[in-house]
Parts: sequence; structure tokens; C-alpha cells
Amino acid sequence: MKTRTLFATALTAIALSASLTTLAHSAEATPYRYGQNLDIVKVISIDVPNTPQCEVVTATMTYRNSAGDVEVLGYEQLSSACTSQS
Repeated sequence: MKTRTLFATALTAIALSASLTTLAHSAEATPYRYGQNLDIVKVISIDVPNTPQCEVVTATMTYRNSAGDVEVLGYEQLSSACTSQS
């Protein structure tokens, strides 16, 4: 009986985590402003577009704030192609 309860709880936790991540990825990213104060407790994911050229791309960071809300922040950075070019 305890094993079933533990298994059901684990499955529920995994499903909830997956749904929160999907919800965060579908949310519109708030653009970062230079000097903006950020309330980041835990970073969930960072997504950077893959491009073959060295260029500025818009990356997104999904994180949880101190209130427990999931937020998405968009910011600009150089693509990973810039580090491999001489």
C-alpha cells in the first residue's frame, strides 16, 4: 500500500513539474532592461537559438521567483558560433 502511494505521489510530482515547464515555455518572455532588478530563486532552463553565424540572438531564461511564480525573461547575447570563429 505504501509503495502505491509513493509511486502515485512521484508520478504526480513529475507531471506537475512537466506541466509547469511547458507553461513557462509557452509564456511570452519579458524583455530584459539593463539594470533591471531580478527576483530569481531558481533557474529552470535557458534556451539559446542555434545559428551558424556569429550574431546577436535573443535567449530566454525560465525561472522561479521568491513568490514561487514561474517567469520567462528574454535577453540578447552573442550566439555560440562567435566562440568558434577566429
